[in-house]
Amino acid sequence: MKFKIAFFILPVIMSSCVTQQKISWETGVTEATIKLPAETKSISVLNRVRLGYSFNNTGLNPNIPDFMVACINNFKNQVRRQKFLSVSNTQEKYKKKADGQFPDTLNSNEIISTGIGNDIIASLEMLDQKISDTYTIDIRRENLGNNTYKEVDYIIGKRTIEVKTGWRLYNAKSGTLIDQWAQNKTYFYEAESIDRSRATLLLNSNYRREMANLGAELGRQYAQRISPTKHLRTRNIYASGNLYLENGARAAAQEKWKDAKETWLEGTEYEVKRKKLAYLYHNLAINEERKGNIEKAREYARLAANQHPVGVKTQSKVGF
Repeated sequence: MKFKIAFFILPVIMSSCVTQQKISWETGVTEATIKLPAETKSISVLNRVRLGYSFNNTGLNPNIPDFMVACINNFKNQVRRQKFLSVSNTQEKYKKKADGQFPDTLNSNEIISTGIGNDIIASLEMLDQKISDTYTIDIRRENLGNNTYKEVDYIIGKRTIEVKTGWRLYNAKSGTLIDQWAQNKTYFYEAESIDRSRATLLLNSNYRREMANLGAELGRQYAQRISPTKHLRTRNIYASGNLYLENGARAAAQEKWKDAKETWLEGTEYEVKRKKLAYLYHNLAINEERKGNIEKAREYARLAANQHPVGVKTQSKVGF
């Protein structure tokens, strides 16, 4: 675990008409499976897959892109959730027909030209998607009333989906390959009816959703493999009530933390209303927590609690 400081501030309007700002700072980074080049901050996404399957007797379009699109989109969403890398839009070039095999690796010139403005490239390069249906009969007893039963044949339709993806990760600065990873998954779902055509209709109605869910799962897995996860702590500071709270919050929003602290301290000398004094001490406590000075944060939290019950919440936040 390594530690850095980074700040993110957003305004929040509270129902009591007291304005607060959210302050977030980085508390650590969990490394991914793949070790990225030093100072990697941004990632470009490339799709090299072109769908071109022949139609079969299922009656379904085998080239519906739901699986592929969900795979790419959820890869990007998961990278964003992990808050370590910035993600650019998806590019589509150097395509090859999907056949479950990796194409040739991009050469250095292709990598560098594709990754302009980014540090690394995550490229979806291999894909396969196959479906097959089977049907079985389940004999069940149906209650007709008056203790009378009859046997009914239920058709159980089972759809098996086999999917495969292959990702490569490139260094956009050096034009070299960092990682290659293939994923395979076999999944099935079922539908039943006394009529076979109805069972098939139910299977078809869920098909696109199931494909999208599978794509999302595999995209998320690759994001977790290659992207570190940044851990943030988020706190609120008070940003209204008097000029000291307002000006201090404004300085904090500009990351002028020394000015913010001095403004809040000055406010404690002149403010006479105990609740607003508690707000000022709360802000001072959160500022010290942000810097890692826990004992000093607790000291300010005690002062906040001595002024007004809202300060008790401050104490709970900084470790009492």
